[in-house]
Amino acid sequence: MLVVNRILVPHDFTPASARVLPHGLALAAKMKARFYVLHVTDRSDAPYPARDLPAVRETLQRTGAVSEEALRAVHIEGVSRSDGGVAETIHRFADEEEIDLIALGTRGRQGARRLLLGSVGETVIRRAKRPVLALRGKGVGAPPVPGMLDRILVPVDFSENAREAARVAAEWARVFDAQVDLLHVVTGSSASPTEPAPSVSDEEHVGPEKKARRALATMGRGLGALGVPVAVHVRTGAAASTIAAFAEAEETDAIVMSTRGRTGLERFLLGSVAEAVIRHVPCPVLTVRTYGRSIRALAD
Repeated sequence: MLVVNRILVPHDFTPASARVLPHGLALAAKMKARFYVLHVTDRSDAPYPARDLPAVRETLQRTGAVSEEALRAVHIEGVSRSDGGVAETIHRFADEEEIDLIALGTRGRQGARRLLLGSVGETVIRRAKRPVLALRGKGVGAPPVPGMLDRILVPVDFSENAREAARVAAEWARVFDAQVDLLHVVTGSSASPTEPAPSVSDEEHVGPEKKARRALATMGRGLGALGVPVAVHVRTGAAASTIAAFAEAEETDAIVMSTRGRTGLERFLLGSVAEAVIRHVPCPVLTVRTYGRSIRALAD
């Protein structure tokens, strides 16, 4: 089962962060979680003075993302901090308040620095020790209606990280009564799925697409035991662009995918597919990892 008691939305009063507020609030209402809105100020914030964070509740009322009754049931706490870099302050606050999930827009106010250092959102995702729900600040088409999830996509590379993402997606699907789509993209560097072969002679004639479909079917049966509908898909091409194209074509409502690296160059390289997907899809992307804080309880 999912355990989400505290949700944090970093808010810088830009359209990107405003766009994610209704999604975070809808999830908080669904999970009966506390909802924190954090504004981090620094020297570059002179044109953007700290605002009245309690007014966020009135803003959310106007969006109509959730009913007024649900909105009244959500504990919304606004906090303003100015004690360090933006990403570092977000993580520090999340640790202090034992936040289960961070929800954020991916387009911050770092200007040209983004080309070298990445946006605040990308930095938060790379360094997070807990799941992050990211929503592209600007894109083609509208994001799904907050809280309305019918199809959840999980890109699968058959690593343990991807398997954990699939388990989280299945639990999320149980909450929202949604379908899980498992997608494997066969690329030139794709490793063969680790699944016992029926026989050596048969396996010699099986291509990577068929191997992947078999392995996905096995994974799908395991997730189906949780009571959620599962569909499996295999595509060929570049990983990030193929995932994004699938999500658009199939009208995906949310994507759950893993990030692997913890520090340094490893984290940057292994997180590149997730970051590229976030940049190119209009739907929310939940990034999970096998270390740090989890929103999936080990047992029901």
